[in-house]
Amino acid sequence: MALLMLAPMLILPSAAAVEGRSSSDVICCPASEVELFMLGSADSGTLNPFSERLGDDPESAVIANAVTSEEVVATWRLQDLYAGTVPESTWAISLPVLVENAGGAQVNFTVEVAIGSNVYVGELPAPSTFVGQGQSTVSFNVPVEETTVNDGWDLEVVLLARSVIFSVPQSGSQLSVLWGADDADASITGDLAVVQMHLLDVETQGADAYVGIVVASPFGTDLLAFSNEMTLRLDGSVVSGDPVETQSADGIRVTWTYTDDDPGERTMSLQVTLRLQSGGATITSESRDVTFTTEGGDGGGGSYYPSEEPLRTTGAGSALTVVGSMAFSQDRGDLVLERETSITLDGEMAFWMRWSLDHLGSEDLALSPTIRSFRAGGVGDEERESRMIESVERQEFEQQMGKLHVSFLSNGLGLKPDELIGDSGDFDTVGISLDLHGEERVINHPLTITIRSRERVDDGTLIDLVRDFIVVQPVPFWSDWSIELTLRSSGLTALAGLDLGDAEGLNLNHRRLPMGEVAVLSGSELDQGLTFELIAAPTSAPLYAPLLVLVGTLAVLAGGLALGWRVSRNRRRGLLLTEVVLLGIIVFAMFLFAYPSIFVLGAAGSSAFIWGVTALVSPRTARPAGKPSARNMKNVPLPTFACPACGTVNDVPSHERPLRIVCMGCQRGITIQG
Repeated sequence: MALLMLAPMLILPSAAAVEGRSSSDVICCPASEVELFMLGSADSGTLNPFSERLGDDPESAVIANAVTSEEVVATWRLQDLYAGTVPESTWAISLPVLVENAGGAQVNFTVEVAIGSNVYVGELPAPSTFVGQGQSTVSFNVPVEETTVNDGWDLEVVLLARSVIFSVPQSGSQLSVLWGADDADASITGDLAVVQMHLLDVETQGADAYVGIVVASPFGTDLLAFSNEMTLRLDGSVVSGDPVETQSADGIRVTWTYTDDDPGERTMSLQVTLRLQSGGATITSESRDVTFTTEGGDGGGGSYYPSEEPLRTTGAGSALTVVGSMAFSQDRGDLVLERETSITLDGEMAFWMRWSLDHLGSEDLALSPTIRSFRAGGVGDEERESRMIESVERQEFEQQMGKLHVSFLSNGLGLKPDELIGDSGDFDTVGISLDLHGEERVINHPLTITIRSRERVDDGTLIDLVRDFIVVQPVPFWSDWSIELTLRSSGLTALAGLDLGDAEGLNLNHRRLPMGEVAVLSGSELDQGLTFELIAAPTSAPLYAPLLVLVGTLAVLAGGLALGWRVSRNRRRGLLLTEVVLLGIIVFAMFLFAYPSIFVLGAAGSSAFIWGVTALVSPRTARPAGKPSARNMKNVPLPTFACPACGTVNDVPSHERPLRIVCMGCQRGITIQG
């Protein structure tokens, strides 16, 4: 996995190369076994060894009618092979096929494998092979003779159908050849040279030696992004640390930094190993001796600084972290939104940006337009390309980003500015700050760009607060990303209609407090293709203001409780008190969890109504409050009985029989005989 972390960490060596190998010294690679997956359309398909390029949905070539004469089904090519020798071997091809609306099919397929002008043919095990209904796999063996390959030759694979006859056909019967997906991974496996490595001169700076190779392959940056392993060994020991990649005319330059603990002249044996696929064969370069001289001192700081602009991505991408806040408040009757968005870059992108900051104002036409758009300003030749980010460079960047932040985010970082920080045309003010995280050197170290803005928004209008802001690219800038965005309102403003929708991996936590609403949007290790949209209609309407909603809710509940308490003064209050506690908790939970204010006030009103009804239907007590009972007067235990008419429990004040008493509930006369 070391190759996947290749981050452009650069330091420009000033010392001359010392007794290195010739820059045209080819050290790798002979033919080795490789599995090439079939991708692309049937007319212009390609071959690629990396399963990461397989999609979710397969490509297909459909045969809907019986075939009785030879026809081309699909063609796949791998262009620009390297000179070398393909050994004699048997290549294997597997193709998923799908039979629909038929009991099966008798097929006679042929595969032609062309290496340059040499064509080799493979057929199915039997002239006519039966494939059943549903998906299955057909396999071919193609005998390939030893062949000398010249630079620029192509590998071409052509699938031919000689005959297809359906068994028990129905309406719509067809046979589909599938490829290019995880569940339809058609491939060809054979011995082929698909990588070339050139050893460059060893460069030195102080105690650091920079050992570089140029890696070339038909797969471009996919080789660096998806290869399972790439390792440099000096005298048999692995050189640690992430190498640096820069674009070269012949491919991609990969440079390792070797720090010599005992400076001086030395000769070391060099070897590079590469594993394209997990579980696949290891490609090993020739062993070469390199001689270089290192000196004492700090050297280049332990990282390489090339003169060429580093790659922003080799295909693996860098980590991106977005932390932001949005605060809504009122200002002179207007609704104001204050944003703060911090974008933290790491990996290859962080190094590219540090290198770019050290080249502000450079007139080098080879630089990307993103870098050349910045003027020199107060940055002089002494600060430029100094391997350090001086304060004047940081200040110039912060100042010029006030006007260039839209193009820099879009063209430089592959982000959508409007979706992330809002429409800059609506900003009243905007400010940029740069945090180097305590490291001013041009090395692989995180940095953070913070953008602050202030704008006025329409009261009660539904707006996009943030939405998917990463530009999806075939070679991604970002391996994964995370976000934590905090939204706040004041006690007199609200985030009405706040909604995230269905966005896998993102969480929205919305709370309402007396002094304002708080919502947090969060997610981590997210994919660049994730689509989402966070919307709201911020408003200062009194009906939605958290403080006013709370006051209204308390008033309704207090009124309901007071009314219920008065009605129940001569009645039992146990049930009423239970409802007050339970319904009060429910209403305040609805307020806290930011239910719509209409629901909260409605729940408060419903609770007050329920309390009143409960107070009315609660049974009366045995005596009016404050009037002493006969039991208290005589201080003796006396029996009680329930009135047969109204159910009121009455004390029996005497043991005398017969005894006539008046019911305290319905005022009826009752005679007790025994």
